[in-house]
Amino acid sequence: MENLKEQIHSEFLPINFDDWKKAAQQTLRKENIDSVLSKKISSAIAINSIYDKSQVIKYFDLQFQKKLIDNSNNYSLSNFTDLQCESDMEVAYLLYLVKNSQRNDIIEVLIDPNFFLSIAKFRAIRYMLTDMGKADITIIAKSSTDNKTYSDVENNLIRLTTEAMSAIIGGADKVDLLPYNSMRQNDEFGKRITNNILILLNEESYLSNVKDPLSGSYLVENLTAKFIESVKNISVEISKLGSETEIKQHIILNCSVYQQQQMSLLESQKKKIIGVNIYQNKKDDISEADISITNNISEFEARKSIIDKLNPKVYIVNFEETNVLQAPIIMALNTYNIPFQISGIFELVEDAFNAIKLYDPDLVIVNGNNDIVRILKNMLDEYNVTGIDEFSNSSILNNIDVVIKSLEDGE
Repeated sequence: MENLKEQIHSEFLPINFDDWKKAAQQTLRKENIDSVLSKKISSAIAINSIYDKSQVIKYFDLQFQKKLIDNSNNYSLSNFTDLQCESDMEVAYLLYLVKNSQRNDIIEVLIDPNFFLSIAKFRAIRYMLTDMGKADITIIAKSSTDNKTYSDVENNLIRLTTEAMSAIIGGADKVDLLPYNSMRQNDEFGKRITNNILILLNEESYLSNVKDPLSGSYLVENLTAKFIESVKNISVEISKLGSETEIKQHIILNCSVYQQQQMSLLESQKKKIIGVNIYQNKKDDISEADISITNNISEFEARKSIIDKLNPKVYIVNFEETNVLQAPIIMALNTYNIPFQISGIFELVEDAFNAIKLYDPDLVIVNGNNDIVRILKNMLDEYNVTGIDEFSNSSILNNIDVVIKSLEDGE
């Protein structure tokens, strides 16, 4: 083992500070390296730890939640809405709730799936609570259901691990993780495996021995400062509202808009979630699953359950040059692992008829005018035929819905 270490280390040449400065200067266009190094990382936050080291051991105390005292106010956005909300909106509302409270409070904060944003989120909360004179408030980091999947549940273990790390690094008092299979079995095995995430982090990451480990990182300090600024701006908006009811309505409205924005990003694959809108696991058959629509991800998985049951094969027959709708249709078919074939351009309906018979699909999508679609429907009465104009230019779910409707109407 020691020889192996020496071999590995010998492959890296030592470099002194002056050599590093020369190399770094070459990457800068206008600024001088000395002026860059002398800059203060953040004008808003000093590069100091923002929580006490004695708190870190709480992350790994699996019984911590049971030890919370009874006379605590438990504040959470989930107390009045299940909608997915933007992180800065969530934090602004929670800080508003604890601002005037005189009791020993607990706030439950959802972990953001974005690793670095989540770290900045919890650091910002810790910093702002200290600034408010509420440093003793308990921060419980809770994993969200909004990125947890019913299918291919092992992916949830990876999500939960990175989420736990971000909450711990950010300075939460307690990390409360959903069982990785909570969307499916939600059994004791799932709880044990999920608890093992915290045990492994405690035993192997040494995160219980350090405080605020990313203090001084330009990225994290900058993100934290921006997050605090955003929360303060939202807090000003909230303070201008009147009653508690108006504030809740304001929060729900903004959360609804945010959830719609996230759905749009998922449908266009500008935001990718493995196993949901990209790289679905075809081997994980959920055709018998009864999936209730509770969030954006379940919208995708409910359709996967139907597609797994129908197990269709699609043929796209062209009578015109490539249609702009063809690319989003292919995206939808690929997302749901639906096998398909695209024809060349046919001049005669009879030639297309013979090609379709040869491929023997469950659904024929016709890229042609309405007359051609009508003729092929009459000729292929044993097949499901639909025109390409029925599909959407941007929505994966809408396109899959057209596929499902066309197949079910033909049964």
